[in-house]
Formats: sequence, structure tokens, C-alpha cells
Amino acid sequence: MKYFIYILLGLVVVSCNNETAIKTFEKPNTDSLKTDSILTFSYKNNISDVNISNSSDRKIDILFNSLKHYLGRQKKDRINFRVECLTCQPIKEYKGGLLFAKRFFITQDQIQFFKNDLNISDDSKSIELYTERQEKTNPKFQFSAGKCSIKFQGISCNDAVFNKVKLSYPTGTIIVDSLINADFFEYDLNKDGQMEQYLFGARNCSQEIVFLRIRKPKDY
Repeated sequence: MKYFIYILLGLVVVSCNNETAIKTFEKPNTDSLKTDSILTFSYKNNISDVNISNSSDRKIDILFNSLKHYLGRQKKDRINFRVECLTCQPIKEYKGGLLFAKRFFITQDQIQFFKNDLNISDDSKSIELYTERQEKTNPKFQFSAGKCSIKFQGISCNDAVFNKVKLSYPTGTIIVDSLINADFFEYDLNKDGQMEQYLFGARNCSQEIVFLRIRKPKDY
């Protein structure tokens, strides 16, 4: 009986030591915005390209571009979201910036891509998008500084179309040719009280995306 009691006490000690070891190696609860970033992308400001005509006073920036042979892309900026439908993913307000697909964090001057989904509620505010998709509706609408139209051009692949996007400002027009699955939205990212305009395109099969920003000349 005495030996049995000693064995039980030994098992309790081992169990406690294991529990202590497990707690020692638990991952601390930290802010993933500071610890989880694996890729950072800088912006290309005030670009010009054969696919863009611009007679307005606005400047056009490439925030991100992974489309091969499009908008001057030279290096291989490829990322994998590991989702089946990129065009279904919302763009949400998040900690002073914009978050796409819970992993692509857009700030004033750079993009951070995270290896894990950021902890954000599905009920958090999404940005309203204007889109054309494959319905060939060719929408026309007004935005804060002018008018926009998105026109169907043709099929890119099974899950993507080409769109021509035209933005009309008081000072002139911007036309972006052959943008895949074009989405338009506005957001005041630099918090100056005036909206910038954004164009976003994505292709599911190849996990390719492009983000463009249209801004006032003195911004950024």
C-alpha cells in the first residue's frame, strides 16, 4: 500500500511538471499587426502607362500589382491568399487602414501581407464597392468628385472579365483599360476630409490582384 501511494504521488508531480512546461511554451497573446507580417510592399506613386490615359489633375498610384505584363509590372510580386474566391472577399475598415481578405493590410504608404488571418469580426464595416462582373450591366454612377463608368470589354478567363473604367473629374478624365473584374470604391485613407478613389481588380484562378489609387496632386 505504501509503495502504491508513492507511485500516485510521483504521477501527480510529473503531471504538474508537464502542465508547467506546456504553459511555458504557450504563444503569447500579441498584436499580429506587429508580429505576423511576412511581406511588405511599397507604393509606386504618380505612374503612367499605355493602359491609362489621364487628362485630369489627379495622380495615379499603384499600391500593388501582381498581374503579368500589366501596368509596368516587372518583378514577381506574388502572394497566395488560399481562398477560392478572391472577388468575394470584402474590403473592411481596420485600425486606421483597409483590410482585404483578412490578410492584406493597406495603409497610407505601404501594404503588409500576413501569413495568418487577422482577428476581425465578420460584422465589422465593409467598404461599398461598385462593380461590373460578368453581368455586362456597364454601370454608371456618381462619386464624391465626379462620375464613373465601368464597361465590359471581354472575357479574360473562366472567372474574370476585362473592364474599361472611366472616371470624369471637373479637370478632365482618367481611363483605365483592360482592368480585370474591376471594382471601384472611395475612402479617405489619409484622413484629410476628402475621398481618394480606388480601383481593385482580381483573378481567382491565378490569385492575381491589382490596387490603384487616384488622388489629389498634393496628397502623399
